[in-house]
Amino acid sequence: MKLVLALAFWAADPSLFFDKHVAPILLRRCMPCHNQQLKNGGIAFDDSQSLLKSGSHGPIVVAGKPQESYLLQTLRHTGDIQMPPGRKLPPKEIKILTEWIQRGAIWGSPLKPNQ
Repeated sequence: MKLVLALAFWAADPSLFFDKHVAPILLRRCMPCHNQQLKNGGIAFDDSQSLLKSGSHGPIVVAGKPQESYLLQTLRHTGDIQMPPGRKLPPKEIKILTEWIQRGAIWGSPLKPNQ
């Protein structure tokens, strides 16, 4: 019953899914290198607009299309560029990011590195 209520809650306001599940992953795993100051690879995770633009390897995030989102290719370590460098993200975190993109990559609250 709790799961059904939680899913209905997130479906009603998809930005809450971002705030609760996606933002912590981006803040912890991506923003230390991909922020407005460093912009490693020309990519910053500070806001949705920077992720929805095309990068040098194609669209970073394609809302509703995880298979076309370069972000997931790098996180799965299936191409030449593998993020984060070294150890791959846990499958649970990749699954959350995949679900977020599948749901339309709805952004919630602005990300702040020191949250």
